[in-house]
Amino acid sequence: MQSEQLTNLHAGWVVGGWLIAASVTAAIYLGGVGLGLVPAGEGAGLWFGVSMAGGFFVGGMMVGMRWSDAPLLHGAAITFFSVLVWFLVSLTGEAGVDSVQMVLGLVLLQFVASCTGGWMGRRMTMGGSAEEGA
Repeated sequence: MQSEQLTNLHAGWVVGGWLIAASVTAAIYLGGVGLGLVPAGEGAGLWFGVSMAGGFFVGGMMVGMRWSDAPLLHGAAITFFSVLVWFLVSLTGEAGVDSVQMVLGLVLLQFVASCTGGWMGRRMTMGGSAEEGA
């Protein structure tokens, strides 16, 4: 994809996409809790993963639709911003991590979901072909 250059990366769209992704993730998860779809215990982690995938897909798609230059790079930057926020929160000592594998799995899930959403947003904007206008 010819538009995947650092000059096409805009920090405002990255932060906005992350805010949308975090909001949609929380809305999906709380909606599941309110409807009684989230089981207690181990099943809550699976529901959290599903809600995170949906939220970051929507966040990436919104960025891909509004700013169709470098959708994959924006998706990767949204994920990097999540890691940065997690690092800043962990500096306070308030949050604990259950396992490194879980954290790395969630980061990979965010990366795949936000990049796929960005790519789909670009496809929708370009009329079905992600290569047009590149």
